[in-house]
Amino acid sequence: MILFKNKEDSLKVWLSLFLVVGSVVGTLFCNRMTGEMKQELLIFGQSSVTKTMLAGVDRYELLLQILPRRVWVLILMMLAAATPLAQWCMRFVSGYIGFSNAVLICALTMESGVRGLLRYFLLVFPQCICYIPVGYLLLWWMPVKEKRFTLFSVLFLFGLVCVGSLLESFINPWFLTWF
Repeated sequence: MILFKNKEDSLKVWLSLFLVVGSVVGTLFCNRMTGEMKQELLIFGQSSVTKTMLAGVDRYELLLQILPRRVWVLILMMLAAATPLAQWCMRFVSGYIGFSNAVLICALTMESGVRGLLRYFLLVFPQCICYIPVGYLLLWWMPVKEKRFTLFSVLFLFGLVCVGSLLESFINPWFLTWF
């Protein structure tokens, strides 16, 4: 077992390790797929992107689909952060983020080549401006500083998720129409 000078270094290494391992596993998963599985992944990627790329998409309906999903993820992460197994839960979350993003990037680059990286950026922008701080606060800052949830912190996190959902519903589809 690796010994670290402080809790901050230990958490950085473990979260980074699980993120990298998740990314490598996701990349290997995509590269080891059969041709049929790759085709299905491409079709899934195309359909998920084109649903929001449609010019006639109702933004309010999209918000009503996105907001509950993002709030549930936040609630699950907050509950996981409050358990005795919080460090392992957050490591799993870090690995899952690495895996899912690697699969998404692989699917987009299989379809569009290097342009797939730009498409990935357009899929996560501008909502990532809100979601990344939420992940940072829950996965790293609160455990290192040994902060507990207060009413202000919970409202702040929910506020960031709501703003991110608004950006994902109203601004992101506009960016996706560029491509």
